[in-house]
Amino acid sequence: MKRAKALKPLSREHLVALLAARKLRQADDPAAAGREFLSFWEEHGRHHFRVEEEVLLPGWAAAAELDRPGVARMLEEHLAIRREAVRAREGELTLPELHALGDLLHDHVRFEERELFVAAEAALGPTALARLAVAIEAAEAAG
Repeated sequence: MKRAKALKPLSREHLVALLAARKLRQADDPAAAGREFLSFWEEHGRHHFRVEEEVLLPGWAAAAELDRPGVARMLEEHLAIRREAVRAREGELTLPELHALGDLLHDHVRFEERELFVAAEAALGPTALARLAVAIEAAEAAG
């Protein structure tokens, strides 16, 4: 399925997250993997989550019924990934935990792409998607 213009910036960022997930899953040095994940998190991940939580979800909710179970899963996974970022910053993640974080990040991106974004696109009409596109582009530009 072709992604709606409104969600394309988020989908592009998901490619960066998938690369970070793969590196975590293949890591053999916990210190280096933790640093690399934190670099991804600080440069991309944290802002991406904020745009999804502060722009995508409110824009969707303002125009149509949310996929509540999907949104709940998204937010629970965001919290779990944020928690692991805190633990990584403290140097607390073991190699198996970093591998598990890679699995979580990978599965989270796949869920958003294959289920949550599809539900949003189905729920939102062209006008709401156009408004959402403008809001997401503005949030991305604001960094």
